[in-house]
Amino acid sequence: MSEKNKKRWKVIGVTALTAVLGGLFSMNSSEFYGTLVKPPFAPPSWVFPVVWGVLYVLMAISLIVYLNKEEQGNVFTLYVVNLVLNALWPLFFFSFEMICFSVFILLALLVVNFILLGDLKEVKASFYLYLPYIIWQVFALYLNISVCLLN
Repeated sequence: MSEKNKKRWKVIGVTALTAVLGGLFSMNSSEFYGTLVKPPFAPPSWVFPVVWGVLYVLMAISLIVYLNKEEQGNVFTLYVVNLVLNALWPLFFFSFEMICFSVFILLALLVVNFILLGDLKEVKASFYLYLPYIIWQVFALYLNISVCLLN
């Protein structure tokens, strides 16, 4: 198997693992989320797994497309850091119910992802496939800060 194919499978594997961990960490999220005072524009709880499913697919495709490029720099490493932070957020928000601390995880996630997005701009398809995830993170930050302040 070529080095590029190995990296593609790693992208799929680490993305799927993160999705599974996020799902496990937020298994009882409907109950907890239902008890919180939420800000305007907060979607119902059923929206989150749908959006996350789409976003994980777009993120993985974005990175796989980028990996076709010869010089890849730190993109894969940044992607893995992003996924680690992404898995930590539901753990702290839902499992540990540390709503306000979760804001800091999202802020770190945004910093990592803006750096990553800067690298992805070299391949337009990768950039545009990854952009919905960044937009969702900004929306998630609004929700998280609002829930922190309201509860």
